Amino acid sequence: MAGDELMTSEEAELNAAIDAILTSDSPKKLVVAGPGTGKTSLFKKMLEVAPGVKDQRIVLTFINNLRDDLEKDLGDLARVYTLHAYCLSLLHREALREPLSPGFRCCPGLAGLIAKDWELCEGTESPHFVGEMRSLAEENHVPFYIARGEYYDAVDFDDTVYRVLDGLESGLAAVDSYELVLIDEYQDFNALEAGIIDHLGNRNRIMIAGDDDQALYSQLRDASWDYIRLLRTAGEYKVFDLPFCMRCPKVVVDAVNDVITKARELDRLEGRIDKPYKHFPPAKGADSEKYPQIVNVQVSVQRGQVNYMGRYIARAIARIPDDEAVAAAHGGYPAALVIVAKPYRDQIIDYLTQDGFVVGTRGDSTPKLERSKGLSILKDDPYSNLGWRIVLAADKPTFLQEAINQSAHNTTPLFDVMPDTYRDGVLLEAHAYEPPVEPAGEEGETKPRPDAPFVQVTSFEGAKGLSAQHVFIAGLHDGELPRDPASVQDLEVCKFVVGLTRTRKKCTLLHTRNFAGEWKTPSTFISWIAKERLDFIKVDKAYWESVEKADH
Repeated sequence: MAGDELMTSEEAELNAAIDAILTSDSPKKLVVAGPGTGKTSLFKKMLEVAPGVKDQRIVLTFINNLRDDLEKDLGDLARVYTLHAYCLSLLHREALREPLSPGFRCCPGLAGLIAKDWELCEGTESPHFVGEMRSLAEENHVPFYIARGEYYDAVDFDDTVYRVLDGLESGLAAVDSYELVLIDEYQDFNALEAGIIDHLGNRNRIMIAGDDDQALYSQLRDASWDYIRLLRTAGEYKVFDLPFCMRCPKVVVDAVNDVITKARELDRLEGRIDKPYKHFPPAKGADSEKYPQIVNVQVSVQRGQVNYMGRYIARAIARIPDDEAVAAAHGGYPAALVIVAKPYRDQIIDYLTQDGFVVGTRGDSTPKLERSKGLSILKDDPYSNLGWRIVLAADKPTFLQEAINQSAHNTTPLFDVMPDTYRDGVLLEAHAYEPPVEPAGEEGETKPRPDAPFVQVTSFEGAKGLSAQHVFIAGLHDGELPRDPASVQDLEVCKFVVGLTRTRKKCTLLHTRNFAGEWKTPSTFISWIAKERLDFIKVDKAYWESVEKADH
């Protein structure tokens, strides 16, 4: 009782919100959880009170980076998968797999090969096979894709999920029964993936968590915030909130609310889920007092030889207090996170690296199948259609179109449709192929500073699942974010919100007046934040002269 008397009103409200979720007997729960509101802690509490053992509970998210973080925190209590990895495990079951062989390969980049097959066979631009699968389009060209995948005895990410959903819908198999299913980042799932979640929810106790303010993948993965919004209103799921941000200092929480309020005033974010997003003094009071403002940095110029953004960020990172850097290292997250897009990204990375910082990069890239991958496959299996197709894609021999046409129309093995001299030469290469050895560091390259804090550089999309003591969002200009300040897009609002809320201690926004001779205007988003929350710093030649004088 004495402990309850000492509890703050915020702690009491948070505990009541969590208890409502834990004690609810609803088999289907939806938790609308803003950034930093303790979703992973809630997952852990749910798993701790769930019946059964680890193998009877699963946690699903949508990309490997988030899966790795959840595995670290929840791996002792549940099986943690990306949705693709979970579907891949189901696809190995005979009823869902056939006519793929038991040894079929998962080959990221296969979709690109099949798209090229269409162009070679049909003489027209390839349909957007992946988009048709992700949207579950009624009129589609997916049968061509599926047939080619079976010819290559291989799958890519999206067709793995598509094959599983098709099998579940056809009654060939059913998802397993679990004591508890937890779904993370639901706002970033697409129609195809949401279909798998529906099957899991129809058979199991399930809790789905997400936040439409953090939906960044509509362009990259055909995801949509519509699914979480519909789930909230359909009545099938009991809906809960997590009201407090326990990651960010007060100024960042307030800035996010400024941005959301302004967006709504401009009739943006139509259909948005209204949700509480509050500062949590018991966890972030001291940080909020230490870092009461967001730093708004305007550099006079930015180019390769006058790298003021990189120089400012490097100096700021070097001054991160030791205790904050140590806490980051112990917590397994970066001391500093730089969120930046091209053309500024490479310049900033170059400066940080040359200044001796340990820099990690994270971004979203399309898988590329190298010729060496094909040789590696052919070394194990000289008759592999997939191995031959990868090599042919790299070599582009004159007989390529004829070979693909023969394989598509009568499923002739590629091994049988190539000139003997070409085939024999590639097989000799494959037989001799050895994986390359990672090169050792070259003499004279920049060495990291001893005990330099770790710095992560990424895009807005790559920042999902990340947080850092100090966050730098660089390159904030109209024409870039947002593209058109007169017509701000909802996705752009979400990007800015995600960027701000990676912050544990201090957030810095950077823009330039002139980039490589082109005049720039600060991002409209900065003006959406109340002026009293911003500490404006002008960085020019005079600034650096005063800094150098002070440092000496």
